Amino acid sequence: MSSSSNSSSSGGNGNGNGNGSDGSPAAADTNHRDNPHGQKHYLIMDAGKERIKRMMSMGKPNQAIHDFSAQNGLDIPAADAIYGLLHSLGHTKWGIHESVLRATLLSAEAHIQKKTLPPEQHIALLSQMKHYLAVPRLQHLPLMLLERHPGLVPDDICEAILQTPGLYQKCSVAVKRELWRRDYNLFAGYMMPLIENYAKNEELLDMSREIFSTNVKSYSRRRRVYPALTQISSAIDADLKLYMQTLGMVRHRFLETNNPVFGTLRLDLAMSMHENDVSEITRNDVCHKLAWSLDACIMKQIMDDRRVLELQKYFDGIDPDNAPYGEIALILSSPYSRHILAQYIFSILKDIAPNAQVSTRYTDLTWPSLMSIIGLSAHTLLSQERPKIPKVDRSVTRVFFRSIIPFILASDKHDHKLGSYQLHLQKGSVGKKAQLNHAGAFPDSDSLYSKMGNLQPSSEDISILSSSELARQVLHVFLLKRIAEFDMAMLNIWLPAVSEAFKASLGLPDTAYVRTAADDTHQPDVALELRQNAFECDAFMLSLVLHIKETKGVAAAIVNSAIQGLDLAGQGIKGANTDGVISHAIEAVPLLGLFDQLAHVRHCAHEQVISFLIECTSILSTEYSTANGGGSNNNNNGGGASDAVEGLGSQSQTVPIHNKESAVYFVFVLAEHAAAKYAVDPEQLDKLGRLYHKLAAVSPPQAFEYRISSTNCLHSSKFLKK
Repeated sequence: MSSSSNSSSSGGNGNGNGNGSDGSPAAADTNHRDNPHGQKHYLIMDAGKERIKRMMSMGKPNQAIHDFSAQNGLDIPAADAIYGLLHSLGHTKWGIHESVLRATLLSAEAHIQKKTLPPEQHIALLSQMKHYLAVPRLQHLPLMLLERHPGLVPDDICEAILQTPGLYQKCSVAVKRELWRRDYNLFAGYMMPLIENYAKNEELLDMSREIFSTNVKSYSRRRRVYPALTQISSAIDADLKLYMQTLGMVRHRFLETNNPVFGTLRLDLAMSMHENDVSEITRNDVCHKLAWSLDACIMKQIMDDRRVLELQKYFDGIDPDNAPYGEIALILSSPYSRHILAQYIFSILKDIAPNAQVSTRYTDLTWPSLMSIIGLSAHTLLSQERPKIPKVDRSVTRVFFRSIIPFILASDKHDHKLGSYQLHLQKGSVGKKAQLNHAGAFPDSDSLYSKMGNLQPSSEDISILSSSELARQVLHVFLLKRIAEFDMAMLNIWLPAVSEAFKASLGLPDTAYVRTAADDTHQPDVALELRQNAFECDAFMLSLVLHIKETKGVAAAIVNSAIQGLDLAGQGIKGANTDGVISHAIEAVPLLGLFDQLAHVRHCAHEQVISFLIECTSILSTEYSTANGGGSNNNNNGGGASDAVEGLGSQSQTVPIHNKESAVYFVFVLAEHAAAKYAVDPEQLDKLGRLYHKLAAVSPPQAFEYRISSTNCLHSSKFLKK
């Protein structure tokens, strides 16, 4: 808008289309009648306000308003007559000018969207429209024009956008991309919240903690369409500079936190560019081929010979003096990468076991072990100016791996002797497979293993486990596979050693593992260099509970083992020693001992204890509602197979809980013990609260005063009230 004589307040002129004589939307401000000196005075922004104030102060206000209206009305023939006609029809000048402005804006928008100008004209028109950026009603016009050539953003326009509050947020991603190329801090301000969102998402975090699963392929697909990742990829588009800067931000956050989730993000970014066929980036990403081959193994949950050869060729083709070991290590630090490598190492050990004395495959352990060590050393390698590949600890490959071969052989004999677990499921004879006793509990020691000799980890094995994350990860794979075969005896052999190793790997004082109900339950901090160990501790706990829930009968058998021998029937559960119940359960079931130890210092372990109790309580609720006499609250020790009828939960169909009242009390006591003493991470409190609420929801009505609820539970109630 200008103050030249009879110029339109909407920027229109007499050509009828709302644009200037050259058809441009900006020419409306430059084409003026009765302006013999060619001077233009825009009546927008602060300068326009000041000019209007001066005009009003130079004479009588009414005359000034009349003169202003005459000079700045519609610039069309017979304007006064048209004003008179429209006024007689009830239209105000404000309404007339508002309608003309809307029509002019629509015409200008259509003109911009219809035609892409040559670069020179584009820049010239942007210069004419620059002042619109300060006018909220008009600022979308130059922004629309910028989208036609997002790579052509003049410096003065860029500066104007960044200096005008809120204008940057209105720019399209394509225009923002050009601004980001010039201002790293601006780009980081957009990217870092997305990177943090990816790293802290509960669902993505839990998926990455599963050490192995048939769902990993779907997990990868879900990660690749996660909004934060797709927004990051969209922001980068095909811009190599922005991609490299994004990788730098990921590396920076990894160095600050040593959180392996950032390794997964690095892998996902490489694969996102691959799947979108962004050749400019994939050609220049030195880790593209590594990510591509490794991702194929992760998707299939197997490292076949073809993929192993591809990966080995990738490393053979790297110049040792200029190898990007830090970037490689970041991808290998991903839990998905390390877990598939641990599975591959275990598969080699399985192949070696039958011919351990003469096998030639021991050398095959070196390469995947080295890859795992590189991933576990990512924080160190990224911190070094000239990264140097770490060496594999020979005590792991030459001592520990050989030490677990007898256990692998023993487990194979165990399975061969007792037959297929799935077949026993079909026949309903799980007790035979698991060698459960008359109370449906796991025996103190498996007689079959006892006959095989002294199968116990040596002090050297425990020492290696305490110092080597690689050794722990391979052992985790072995033990999780034993749960799938209902072989809790093998877990009982190894879990005390695992507990000791975890304590050493977390580097926490012994006092952290001992709490009273009055103590602070905040999760203690783990040293930066040990946080990958802490992540794997959480991963093992989550994977244990998932495999227990997925394997029919295991949860019920664990409960039966925990309550076996408790003399609750004689004294009534009100009179039972609660600390004694926990101590008895921990001693009877090493798995519960591991849970209890780690849950004192790890929030994730706390969550998994409650998740395990939810599974147990679901079984109890089903049995109470369907078993004979299930509605009564009596000391029934005879709740065996005859009590199980069609309609029971999948767990109790195979192994019934033999003393439901004692089991109810066990769940109650362990839940209260957990709520009082187990570690809590304030940032994950909502999720923990949801788990406690779910535990309360499935708690059977027959539990009466030992039903999990805010009324009954002194300690659990603090989570149930949230």
